Amino acid sequence: GWSPHKEEDIVYCMFVPLKPPRGHAFRLEPDCTGEMPQTSMRIRVELVCTCTGEQPDQNMLCFLHHSEQELKRNQVASLLHTLCTGPYLDGEKIALWFQTFVISAWSMLPQSRRYSMKVLPSCRSCKMKLIKASGRSLFVETVFSVQQGDSDIFLSSQP
Repeated sequence: GWSPHKEEDIVYCMFVPLKPPRGHAFRLEPDCTGEMPQTSMRIRVELVCTCTGEQPDQNMLCFLHHSEQELKRNQVASLLHTLCTGPYLDGEKIALWFQTFVISAWSMLPQSRRYSMKVLPSCRSCKMKLIKASGRSLFVETVFSVQQGDSDIFLSSQP
């Protein structure tokens, strides 16, 4: 990678495709609220029935057919409640969720013994600065994306 910081700094950019969890589906829609609606897309999250199908999961409640109280008592919240604004995936909420996850998981990784980690401000990706004891640093940026159908086209979280 390259870096605008210092010549000796290294930047790694990781592209992370997101898949909808069971009971959810992603639908790409044109974003008519932006300046360029023909090139801007947003991702609608839709709930999908998990009651039927080839292998219904007896341990998973269906987001469509069980009451909200029952869902709250027995399983994790719907993706709509954690990473969305309205019915759409929210890049800022995804970045914050991932940053929180990285911070809490860092001490469990073997690299934490050789590097100190600092999460840098970023609203639509996760940027980290890893610093060795020698003072040498590298930057890692995680960019989130969603695949468009079965194609090789991905919609990224970057503006």
